[in-house]
Amino acid sequence: MTESVPEDELRLCDFCSSIDWTQITTGPFNPGKAPLQAGQIKSGEHNLGSIRSATTCELCNLIGDASQALKPWWPIGHLLEQPEQITCAFWSKRNRLGSSVQARNLSQVDTLLDMLYAGLKPGFSSTELVKQKFFDELCERGIHLDEKGNGATGSGNEPRRNNSLNRLLVLAGISPVDWKSQTFMQLHPCLYLIPSVDDYAAGNERFSTFPTGRIIRPEANVRLLRRWYETCLAQHEPKCSQPPWLAPDTPWPARLRLIDVRQLCLVEAPEQCPYFALSYVWGDESDPFQMTGGILGDMKKPGFFENQALPKTIVDAIELTKGMGVDFLWVDRLCIMQDSNADKAVQIPQMDLVYSHAAMTIVAASGTAVDGLAGINGTPRIIDQRVARVAKDLSLMNVLRLDQAYEDSRWTTRGWTFQEGLCSRRALIITSDQIFWSCESAKCCESIAFEAFPTTVAPNDIIWHVLSGHKVFGEFGGGNNFAYSELDGMIRGYCNRKLGVQPDALDAFTGVLRRVAFNTGHEFHWGHSVSARFDESLAWCNIVWYYDHEWEVQAKPARRRERHRVRSDDGTVREVPFPSWSWVGWQNVLGVTRAAPRQVVLEPELDIMKLSVNGKALPLCIPSKESKLQSASEINMCGIDRSTSAGWKGSTVIDASLFHQDDEDGEFEDSGRLLFWTSHAALDIEDGKIFNDEKEQVGELKPFRPYQAEKPTGKHSFIVVSRKHNDNNNKVLKAERRLNVLLVEWEDIAMHIASRICSAEVDEEAWVKLGEKREWILVTLT
Repeated sequence: MTESVPEDELRLCDFCSSIDWTQITTGPFNPGKAPLQAGQIKSGEHNLGSIRSATTCELCNLIGDASQALKPWWPIGHLLEQPEQITCAFWSKRNRLGSSVQARNLSQVDTLLDMLYAGLKPGFSSTELVKQKFFDELCERGIHLDEKGNGATGSGNEPRRNNSLNRLLVLAGISPVDWKSQTFMQLHPCLYLIPSVDDYAAGNERFSTFPTGRIIRPEANVRLLRRWYETCLAQHEPKCSQPPWLAPDTPWPARLRLIDVRQLCLVEAPEQCPYFALSYVWGDESDPFQMTGGILGDMKKPGFFENQALPKTIVDAIELTKGMGVDFLWVDRLCIMQDSNADKAVQIPQMDLVYSHAAMTIVAASGTAVDGLAGINGTPRIIDQRVARVAKDLSLMNVLRLDQAYEDSRWTTRGWTFQEGLCSRRALIITSDQIFWSCESAKCCESIAFEAFPTTVAPNDIIWHVLSGHKVFGEFGGGNNFAYSELDGMIRGYCNRKLGVQPDALDAFTGVLRRVAFNTGHEFHWGHSVSARFDESLAWCNIVWYYDHEWEVQAKPARRRERHRVRSDDGTVREVPFPSWSWVGWQNVLGVTRAAPRQVVLEPELDIMKLSVNGKALPLCIPSKESKLQSASEINMCGIDRSTSAGWKGSTVIDASLFHQDDEDGEFEDSGRLLFWTSHAALDIEDGKIFNDEKEQVGELKPFRPYQAEKPTGKHSFIVVSRKHNDNNNKVLKAERRLNVLLVEWEDIAMHIASRICSAEVDEEAWVKLGEKREWILVTLT
């Protein structure tokens, strides 16, 4: 780690001396109007062999060390022992710093696509590109737009802070190196001399027009963390205290218990008191200390926790909470009675309330419960900051792996922590090498001084194009996380996590579904909305991609055979099998893709009911005039209506004797099964395609890769679940003359009880032509 260079002269080779690093990293982006490739510009190339031999050049030493991490499976892998055959190129791109007039008027997705297309078709222009050019020209003339859209040139000679960040990447490849080559460094500008975190904690930071890199100490400066928190409380109201996804009438968690960090005992939470919540990984403790009914009374005695062998992470969290000026802390193992099903029946379903009402969540992403919070209360942490001085007042720091410790942490792999992070209004993310801050209005970290810059990440931002382009800044908060349109991404994110206890699969995502329900009016059943296009959602599929060297070691999709625990209000517990028809009933489905991602209210083709454990049926939801959803798109049925389906469809009415009656059957106890009339046929499968007996193709399985699942072959049973609609047009949803079907396996063919294997599509006309080979049956789908 380098803070200063004693000599006045720069230690750079001829090539590094020839580059204007100040302009590339902190000046206006692309002032020379050079042609861009995918919105990026190349600023030079340097041979890797020469870089590694330039022992006196600080920047070459920095690049040479980083190049040791080049991936051997990349196209240049065979040249890694011949560095003279490899070229390093410096590519820069524009990253926005927080919200601005530009952010509101420019679509990042559309601008990126237009830039890519302009690179393929010279002379192409679009509204987004014209807007970007206009904003750039204003900036070059010294006219800047503030948050309200008013022109501003600054006062006097006072320098103005940048509203964008030039992200400088170092790529390796064969000359000429294009923008798609392997990235192995990201160089971030730092003031010289490089400031430290302590300067900012004390309020002694130097002015900088850009967010400078800074030096981290082995022990985190809690004053800086407290400054982040108190700044949010004082300046970010009401956006952070009452974000759009947290309704004002959201109830306070029931029976909430908290740790009093000053009295070191358990207390019943005072209504609306500020408290922190700890999100962590339990780990592999053989006999973890936790709350039980037998010691609850003792735990409420002041000083109780002083004499307990608490895990280091919980001890550090208690000390950090005190240091941040807050009196109460929530920790699951100490605040939920672990031997009481009655208490769990109250607490587990309200995890979203516990974390969303917390004033801040402490995210322990530096290990498990026994490892402590890195940099807090004497817990050690790993610091490896590499810098090189490149100009009189400028150094460069490699920040490519800024959040690598976060991405590699066990916290990001665990199922429960997914909703804990997503449901937090404010989060302090503690990794093994630095600490990050996230709230609805700002993002901060120890190693880059973002405090003086607006650092909001908007809901639809491309995270690689804001701030320093690191994933951690887009994982928490964001205001739009609980929109129905975002549910696809949340389901995929959750399915990429692991659960230590498989029966928790639905419980660990229920908080997210409750937040979406509160914000949108949707009702959910086993992870599927029953308020819009439930029938189509049954045709979900798993689309996943791996690098060639990875797919053989990936686990394939498999039914979740453990049972879901249903807790009644009286504390009694019954177990229900996870349904095959829901994505939550499967493991290793990392690329879950819903067949009906948009909110469009349609009349379903089939009347699908839910079944009780006693075999009685009820509608999936009771329509309510007050909560009627509005379609997000126009609907074009293309001349298709329910009568059009007469060629394959019979009566969908279920006999009244099968319906659940509260006065006769008591409380409805869901079995996870569905009941509906549908059309069934047995068809042949070959290489993912579906054929009738005449060897004519009638459909195909939803996308498959060899490593996703074993492809079925031979004769198999299919049942219709819905009509297919085209979701590709954002403005209009178009009905198609195709049907979504499920490939099923019969558990009891005589009783027509089946389980889902995968989804497929068939041509409606071809399905009708099956004639007598089709049958209309009442199916129970497990």
